[in-house]
Amino acid sequence: MLGAPGRSKKIAYSSIFAVAYSIARLFPISPYVGLNSTLTFGEIFSPLAGMLFGPYVGVVSVTLGTFLAFIRGRPPVFDGLDFLPGATAALIAGFCFTGKRNVSLLVPLIVMALFTIDPLSMSLISVGPISVPFLWMHLLSVLTMGVTWVLVGRKKIQVSSLLFVGATFFLSTMSAHVAGGVMFENVLVRINGVLPSNLLSYWRGIFYLYPLERTFFTIAGTAVTFPILRTISRWTGKV
Repeated sequence: MLGAPGRSKKIAYSSIFAVAYSIARLFPISPYVGLNSTLTFGEIFSPLAGMLFGPYVGVVSVTLGTFLAFIRGRPPVFDGLDFLPGATAALIAGFCFTGKRNVSLLVPLIVMALFTIDPLSMSLISVGPISVPFLWMHLLSVLTMGVTWVLVGRKKIQVSSLLFVGATFFLSTMSAHVAGGVMFENVLVRINGVLPSNLLSYWRGIFYLYPLERTFFTIAGTAVTFPILRTISRWTGKV
């Protein structure tokens, strides 16, 4: 986490980050499936907010950046609640980088449970003769982070290592993805009545697409984030 010497500097740095994050949200990467909107470069930077500023200031920074993006011309998709996936990513990354081991694993599982128990969700997808959990990659991210915490506890790796940053980013981006699914069901479907012609086919399509999407975000995010954290570590002597 960023070793800022005082609250005022931390607020200043997080505000600057919010501005940069708002700009990143203006640049599309891929379309939302079934929606007239896009995923943006903001997906790559939201976990970094938590890594730098901790879980709570990171959430505030991402939230502020999301609303600044609205002002800059990016239209809201989820009735102004568009900050929630990015805020979830920042929250999880912040818990990881402040050493909150149990909470960093528990919160993603809670979000997954909210998605799974929703009757609008598909918990299992038939792939040939077997049924695969829709959230298989999300569960893998929790397992990966759990193993990483064990390695940290045994002093096999450090929090500043590439493996820890990558595992944190993997868990954060998968948590953001499932939080987006919860928002889709409750904001767009239940509140606004935006219902795909075949909801089951919609989730089946997402099931085959999201692993590629989230693998890209994990690799790209880690590639961007790790050098930034290393540079800040040299400047401040602390991450």
